[in-house]
Formats: sequence, C-alpha cells, structure tokens
Amino acid sequence: MLAILKDFLLNLFFILIPIFIVPLWVEERNIPRHIKQHLFTVCLALVIILCITIPVSSDPDFIFDLRQIPLWLGSLYKGPATSLFLCLVTIGCRLLFGGAGFLVTVITSIFIMITSMTLSKKFLQLSSKHRILLATALCAFSGSLSLELAQMFQGISSSSSIMSLTYLFVQPIFMLIVCSLKEMIYKNMELRKRIIRAEKMEVVSHLAASISHEIRNPLTAARGFMQLLEQHHLSPEKRKQYIQIAIEELDRAEAIITDYLTFAKPAPESVEKLNVKTEIERVIDLLRPFANMNSVEVKTTLAPFTITGEREKFRQCLLNIMKNSIEAMPNGGVLQIYVSIEKQRMLIRISDTGVGMTKEQIDRLGEPYFTAKGIKGTGLGMMVVYRIIESMNGTIHIKSEIHKGTEVSIYLPLSSSNSHDLTNEEKKFLQHYKTST
Repeated sequence: MLAILKDFLLNLFFILIPIFIVPLWVEERNIPRHIKQHLFTVCLALVIILCITIPVSSDPDFIFDLRQIPLWLGSLYKGPATSLFLCLVTIGCRLLFGGAGFLVTVITSIFIMITSMTLSKKFLQLSSKHRILLATALCAFSGSLSLELAQMFQGISSSSSIMSLTYLFVQPIFMLIVCSLKEMIYKNMELRKRIIRAEKMEVVSHLAASISHEIRNPLTAARGFMQLLEQHHLSPEKRKQYIQIAIEELDRAEAIITDYLTFAKPAPESVEKLNVKTEIERVIDLLRPFANMNSVEVKTTLAPFTITGEREKFRQCLLNIMKNSIEAMPNGGVLQIYVSIEKQRMLIRISDTGVGMTKEQIDRLGEPYFTAKGIKGTGLGMMVVYRIIESMNGTIHIKSEIHKGTEVSIYLPLSSSNSHDLTNEEKKFLQHYKTST
C-alpha cells in the first residue's frame, strides 16, 4: 500500500510542476501572454506523457495513473483547442503501450474533451470555490467511467481491486488539492498585479499633487506681479522690482522642476573627474552659516581622491545629505565627514549626533515623497541622492539609532583603476592610511 501511495505521489509531483513553477517563472520574465498559454499547455502534455510512462501500476491491459488530472485542468481552464491537443497527446502516448485499455483511454479522452468544450466558458465564470468542486466531481466521474469501461471490455483482476478502489479515492482528492493550489496561486498573482498597479497609480497621483503644489506657488506669485506691471502709474523702480521678483519666482519653479528631472533622468550629462576633497570643502563652505546657526560643529578627515561624475549633481547629493544631518541636530551637535578607501572603492562617510531614525524610516528612505521631517520636508531630497549615487555606479548605506545619530556611507568607484594611475597626493594618503590602520 505504501508503494502504491508513493507512486501516486510521484504522479502528483509531475502535475504540480507546471502548477507552481511555470506561472512564477513566466511572471518573473514578463513573457508575452500567448507564449504563456502555449507553454502551460506543452507542460501539461509532458506531464501526461510522464504519468503514462511512469504509472502507479499496470496490468497487461490497463494502466493506473493520474493522467486525467492534467487533461481536465488544461481542458477546463484553457479551452477547446488545448483540450483537443491534450486528448491527442494522451491517445497517441497510450497507443504506444497497446492493450485493450487503449480503447478505454480513447473513450474517456473524448468524453473529457466534449464535456470541457461544453462547460469551459461557464466554468471560468464560476467562483473559485465552485470551480474547484466542479473539477473534482468531473475527475471523480471520469475515473469511475474508466474503471467501468475497463471492467466491461476486459475485466479487472482481483489483484487490481485494491488498486481500483485506491484509484477511485485518490484521484479526486489529488484533483481537489491541485485545483485548490492553482486557484490560490492565481489569486496571489492577481493580487500582486493589483498591488503593483495601485502603487504605480499612487506614485503618479503623488507626483501630480506634489508638482502642482510646489510649482503653483511661484507661478501664482510671478503671475500676480506681472499683472501689477499693467498699472500705468508705477514708477520705473517699482516696475523693475516687480519684474525682478517675477523672475526670481520663475527661477524657483525651474529649480523645483530640475529636482524632479534629477529623479526621472539620473544619468550624468557632463562627466568629468572630480576631486572629492575640493567638492566636499565647497559644500561645507556653503553650509557653514547654516551649521553655525544651528550650533553644529563640522569636523573633516578628507582625502584628495578623484572620481568620475557630474560636478553639480555630486554637489547637490552632498548638500542634501549634509543639510539633512544639520537639520537633525536642532540643539547643536557634531557633523563629521570622513573620506577613505575601502575594498578598492572610495568611501565618503557623513555622520551626525542628531535625533536618529527608526529602522522603518531607514527602509523607506529614497522613496518618493517620504520624509522624516514632518511638514518641513518634501520627500525629494534623499530620493535625488539615491538616484545620483546610482547614476555614478555607487551604493549608499545608512545606519541610525534614535537619539544617537545617523551615519551615511557612500561608496563610489575611483577614477584611477589601479595604483599606478594614482596621483602623488593620493599615494601619500594611501600610504598614511595603511600605516595608521
């Protein structure tokens, strides 16, 4: 009995392969719809061949196996064309083994094909639960029909009576299991598609709302001052002042659009060699008044390594990170910037002693419109940072603890690929670094 059950489970394993592996494999690779259908049909045909070739048990004339399960699955779920193809495969494969049982296979296969052609459209319109129950009932009936026909045409030996009863009991149960799993996988795939579609729509709606909100203010101000220019009694000084304000507001709108384009088009436009030490010092000079205002001390350990990238984008990246660090220390603190070499890549480590972040906040950093600053943030700064670092073939890692501070580590490829290409200043720093560590 255990040997029989083992062979039934082997047939079940063959059937579950296209049910589990094929849909997931196809979904991951975005294969066209028509190819998906043909691939599933071919897999079911191979399963039928395997079930007949490696049966549970076989008399001289009758073969016990679970071929009817994939035959019903393909016929009910995929329609008449698939049903006809699978029936021909079943009959053709069974023909190779001969015996009176071949006639039983022909009759049951034709019955399955005709029944599925009649029910396939209505079957797909049923609820998931009703589809499972109907498929199980049909499979149980076709199994009983096969045994009745075998008894009628050739008779089944007494040694096969236990196998017949087991077959009548096991096949519907396995059909119930297979159909339930197929429906579950189908539901999960549909749910995943809906979630992805909803996320895309949410991003679009957020983007539209954010752009309209951010750009409407400067445009409204510019429009108002341009309307004031129509007043004839304005003095030349006032007119010039209004024009200047309108231009400034338009420039602000342009800067906002530039931030969005940085996210949408992260590829560098004018690539050049950048001295990291020089670029960091420039950004620190820009932020020093802001740091002083927040009682933040800036400490640096810089090295003159060169990287490849777009100067303005790289400065913008550093500016966003350092500004976030300073804003995270409203009561003062220390901002440390450290540059070195780690695993043949340049490391820029920016750390603060600020309020820190939770693990959930760290995981969401870089998402559009997510900010840890509350109403003060737009959620675009770190999004832009991630895109710029990505465009420079770099990676970014963030560590943080609440009330202890945050550490941002940026890894970028050096423009000098080997030690012979390093400048004298870089070689001196590397030598100092190796001896000190």
